[in-house]
Amino acid sequence: MGDNKAKLGALLLDAGLVNERELKAALCFQKNQRCLLGASLVRLGFLSEEKLLDFLEHNLDLQRIVLDDFQPAQDVLCHVPKERALAFTVFPVELIHSHSGPVLRMAMADPCNLTVIEALEFMTGHNIQPVLASESAIHRAIQKYYGNKDGDAPCCLIDEKLESDQKTEVYANKIDKLVELLRSKGILSFEEIQWLEKI
Repeated sequence: MGDNKAKLGALLLDAGLVNERELKAALCFQKNQRCLLGASLVRLGFLSEEKLLDFLEHNLDLQRIVLDDFQPAQDVLCHVPKERALAFTVFPVELIHSHSGPVLRMAMADPCNLTVIEALEFMTGHNIQPVLASESAIHRAIQKYYGNKDGDAPCCLIDEKLESDQKTEVYANKIDKLVELLRSKGILSFEEIQWLEKI
């Protein structure tokens, strides 16, 4: 992860947006507060959030999205649990289908963090396409659209219920086969079989 932080820092240094002293202070702040390097620079007053986003948008050729005006589909939120969205400071925007497979567009405050992108690709099974958003907007979107206490999107709860129902059906089929096996071997009496079927 250090390489990714250094990459963003180097880009900002080369552009003259921060100096060595400011970058070192931001890296120290970032380590202690466990936040993004860009967020550290903004919080310490070395760089405005708007200037940081403008720089990333033009230098990394990334699309910028205004999350405050965006309404995500619930099935897209299911790909990233709330706790992971908060930990990575990301927000899933849209699932698109390309010739190379599904691509999950992800709002990120730090698109230079390749470690997070790789972790998201591993977790979701999809290629990740970063789009830019401010850290504050990402946190507002997470609180607004995830909302419930256990951290999962509503459709994820539905998926879990469906999975639970499927498991119950599998177990019921296994019990039926076991009862039939025991009956065929004369281990269970007719009365015992009737009693089991009532459970």
